[in-house]
Amino acid sequence: MNNTISPRQVHLDFHTSPLIEGIGSRFSKKNFQEALKEGNLSSITVFAKCHHGQCYYPTKVGTMHPNLKYDLLGEMIEAAHEINVRIPVYITAGWSAMDAEQHPEWWMRKKDGSPRLTNFDLNADSKDPKPNCSWIDLCLNDGSYAEHIYDITREVCERYEDIDGLFYDICFMTEACYCDECKTGMKKMGLDPEKEEDAKYYYIVKHQDFMRKCGEILHEKHPDATIFFNSGGADPNRPEYHEGSTHFELEDLPTSWGGYDKMPFRAKFFGKTGKGYLGMTGKFHTDWGEFGGFKLKEALKYEVASMMTYGAGCSIGDHLHPDGEMDMETYKNIGYAYRYAEEIEPYCLHGTSTAKLGIYLSKDEVSNEGVAKMLLEDQVDFDIVYNDNFEDFDTVIFPDCVVLSDDSVEKLREFIMNDGKILVTGESLVKDGKFQLDLGIEYQGVYGYDKDYLIVGEALAENMVRSPFLAYSPAAKIEVEKGEILAQVMLPYFGRTYGTYCGHKNTPYNREDCNHPAAVKNSNIVYLAHKMGWIYKKYGSAYHRQYFLNALNQIYKKAAFRVEMPSAGRAAMKFQEKENRFCLNMLYASPVSRGAVEVIEDVVPLYNISCCVYTEKKIKRVYLGVGKEEIPFTQKNGEVHFIVPYLHCHQTVVLDAE
Repeated sequence: MNNTISPRQVHLDFHTSPLIEGIGSRFSKKNFQEALKEGNLSSITVFAKCHHGQCYYPTKVGTMHPNLKYDLLGEMIEAAHEINVRIPVYITAGWSAMDAEQHPEWWMRKKDGSPRLTNFDLNADSKDPKPNCSWIDLCLNDGSYAEHIYDITREVCERYEDIDGLFYDICFMTEACYCDECKTGMKKMGLDPEKEEDAKYYYIVKHQDFMRKCGEILHEKHPDATIFFNSGGADPNRPEYHEGSTHFELEDLPTSWGGYDKMPFRAKFFGKTGKGYLGMTGKFHTDWGEFGGFKLKEALKYEVASMMTYGAGCSIGDHLHPDGEMDMETYKNIGYAYRYAEEIEPYCLHGTSTAKLGIYLSKDEVSNEGVAKMLLEDQVDFDIVYNDNFEDFDTVIFPDCVVLSDDSVEKLREFIMNDGKILVTGESLVKDGKFQLDLGIEYQGVYGYDKDYLIVGEALAENMVRSPFLAYSPAAKIEVEKGEILAQVMLPYFGRTYGTYCGHKNTPYNREDCNHPAAVKNSNIVYLAHKMGWIYKKYGSAYHRQYFLNALNQIYKKAAFRVEMPSAGRAAMKFQEKENRFCLNMLYASPVSRGAVEVIEDVVPLYNISCCVYTEKKIKRVYLGVGKEEIPFTQKNGEVHFIVPYLHCHQTVVLDAE
């Protein structure tokens, strides 16, 4: 077996109650292999131990499921390898119901000594309804429970000759634990459990030890196997947990976990790490653990194509029935998506981004996603600033609340001196009440209102209303020292309180109180006083997006391509050096909200999409990646113009250079 991540994976959950009989009774090699073939899989993750605490193989250190009569894990490994499908093994970490019941000393604890729980009521009666995803959190800080996980890991690695990889789940659910073991361990390290920063430091160090030890156990017997630690292990804002994994699996179930625009910016971040990465979705209508729920096959195709457009391999979640029989309807749907995925792999899974617009990620995921969403909806390609590599970009956006280290400030100052451009929003680059570098403005705090209003000037007026329009988060108060004011803040008569209010919602604007700068351009710097990323993610007004894009266009002039699609269209482009070609990937589907989920059902085709790719390379051929249909084009003054005849869900356009 080739022990590297594979681009077409299923993550096969098997969290199975000990109350259910006949576990694995309908499993067969024939059915399992037929499902893998029907799904066009290159990899499937299966279970050694689940959240119930049960193991699915004969174990001496854990507890085998009481109603399983044979080595189900071993049978699955053998069956998958027989047809050359990779098969990583899942081990639960932070949740294990049986272990929690038998070992209260393994529970995570809050500072007041109470247990850390996820949707779990310790006082509930056995007949009370149990919430979804309801567990007691267990401590992984390299103590006695972690030793149990090490034992399970060692047993699995020694029992099976060919382990492709391990997947640990529920690993980084919080920032600190105050159980007795942790408090004792902190004191041994000279740390004070009463100090929050010490507890957080201990948590990080001990989780890093946990990752390292699991990896050492695995790689002693299986040096080429992959390893991944889930639930925080693929968080751009938690880089302290990135080193322990050989690759990343981005658990972004779009239907109910943040929508279809959460994955792209995360994929772009992890594309910078030098490690492989998979997007994750589910076959479910909602999310994990849903028996009998299905997405439409066209929705799965869109999700898979979206992952691959942003350079990610694919992982689709399923949940095996307790009796072990694979559901063939599920694998027909997955196969429909994965057969298309295999066709577009050559144009998606390698190459470098052509984007010259960077986003410097803040600690606020909402702000990051909001900025990314505004760009995605206008088909403005972007990449992520990784390790302060400002020089890779023409323009960099700082969303809402970025604070830089002193070293990063110096690198940014050098970038600006070398004609780099920046767009700063909200309170980004503010530290200790002052801007971290000279933007031509002085930070003066806040106006003191819950909301205010924007009035755009001529420079930002394209496709905008000229009346004051509501900003759902208040502007920072600034004084302009140099630069051109592009928009003004108009303040309300007063904030909304029980003592001062007007009508049902926000207070109207005061026409006499509008001489406050909202947008300023100072040479190659544009500053917007509102938290535009946060506002757009939360409220989604097209006028806020247009205002932001108009401001960006004041300085950003070097896009790698332009496509004309509606706001539900998505586009990204890579250059593949070995093949000497550009690959422009385009998507179109319009998710709709139904109840608690976003659904893709009506995938409407687009026709005659006008495109332009900006390049000095001489292009000799333009064609569709799937079907190889030739597309007429013209090239003049560094612009390659062509019309894409149709797009149904996804389309790749390939531009071969001479």
